[in-house]
Amino acid sequence: MSCGKYSVPVAILASMKSASRRRRLVPKTTVAAAVVITLLIASAATAAVFVGHSRLVEVPDVGSIAWEDAEKAIAEVGLTAHQAGTRVSVEVPVGHVISQDPAAGVNLKPGQTVRVVVSAGPQTFVVPDFIGDPIDIATHSLEALGLTVVAVPMASDTTDAVVLAMYPGPGSSVSPGDEVRLSVPGESSASDILLPYDLSGLTVLIDPLPSPADVSADAPMEIARRLQALLEAAGARVNTTTTGTTAPASPATRIEAARASSASLLIGIDLGGTGDPGIKVGHLPQEDGSARAESSALYATSITRAANLPGLIVSEPAVTNDPVLAAFPGTGIRVVVGDSAADTDRARFTDPAWADQVARAIYRGIGTAFTAQ
Repeated sequence: MSCGKYSVPVAILASMKSASRRRRLVPKTTVAAAVVITLLIASAATAAVFVGHSRLVEVPDVGSIAWEDAEKAIAEVGLTAHQAGTRVSVEVPVGHVISQDPAAGVNLKPGQTVRVVVSAGPQTFVVPDFIGDPIDIATHSLEALGLTVVAVPMASDTTDAVVLAMYPGPGSSVSPGDEVRLSVPGESSASDILLPYDLSGLTVLIDPLPSPADVSADAPMEIARRLQALLEAAGARVNTTTTGTTAPASPATRIEAARASSASLLIGIDLGGTGDPGIKVGHLPQEDGSARAESSALYATSITRAANLPGLIVSEPAVTNDPVLAAFPGTGIRVVVGDSAADTDRARFTDPAWADQVARAIYRGIGTAFTAQ
């Protein structure tokens, strides 16, 4: 083959095009591979994140439940429960959870630990003996223990500012927040004095409703006994709806006793259960304007006023639809002397001085109303 003047340039150009084609094939393959690898890495990372999140578990709420139940609830979601300690608590029962860390709702990896603090129950301690000690020292010392101190004046031959008596007494077990009453020298309130009422001719039927099963002291019965003694000492004739046995009278027995009674006045004594503390006196409805209803309201108001004493919570008289009062043909009232669901009242139910104070207040109210009619 002969070479013309254009043969060399044409050959060189052809060679350059061929090389250019070869050079472009490599970068395209490399880029494609890099893209594929990048996508695979991103997918793997995303999958790892999703898998990681899908394996997190939520910490359950175990507040206020028993430690055994809390431990089980935490284990059920794949976490480990650890009792981090105990703490004194008046509100949370012994062995129940006071706090947890982490808090409920936090996400953890399976196997991680939830620390739980358990209640050791209320701290109980023995009441120190401050009888005969100065009142201010006894008060400050008891308050420093977290107790509530109430000073009650009582008649005494001494004028020294010392503690004459304590309730609960020295050596009794108490918890922070409990009330301790200190009897101190001083004159009793004028409204607390027992006047010599003449209740001759008054016949009274007392209807004490038994305390609930979860209340250890039968406060209505204790007050009824004291009230009966006071009324009989003043000349009244007194009967009760109780059967005289250890078993409490049934509602039907009490209603029948009230219906068949010839007494002129029925005094019901009861405990509330709403959590609202204090003394409440109920009377018959006033719609009919009868003398029986008016007399019921008079006795209720008189007893309410007589019970307005330091240390006692007293509500205004109110209408009651008590079935025993409704069955009774004469004047009837019902005195709720305290509330079994109120801690402040329950603490008093075993206190004989409180029972005596309430019985005396009911007695004074009856005496005032009877002599006013």
